[in-house]
Amino acid sequence: MTIIGHNSGEKPEKEKSPKLIIDITDIYDQRARKRKELKFYTKELEKLMDKMGMLQHEIGVTETIIRLIENEQIIDLEEAIKEKRGLYKE
Repeated sequence: MTIIGHNSGEKPEKEKSPKLIIDITDIYDQRARKRKELKFYTKELEKLMDKMGMLQHEIGVTETIIRLIENEQIIDLEEAIKEKRGLYKE
């Protein structure tokens, strides 16, 4: 951005500085860069939110498995098959 200093206080001619001059194209460029940066971070945030959702789902599944095991609600398939075969043989 092109800025030339300015101080509105009255000073002797030797100490006076030029007035502020702002190049509007610099401001437009800065706005465009900020919009592009915002778009980039919005996409990154969406990716992170997707990953976060997947992790929360996986944590839920893992916690369900742990609860089932702790409450002994998981059937030992090998044992269950042996019991069924034993029932059919009798």
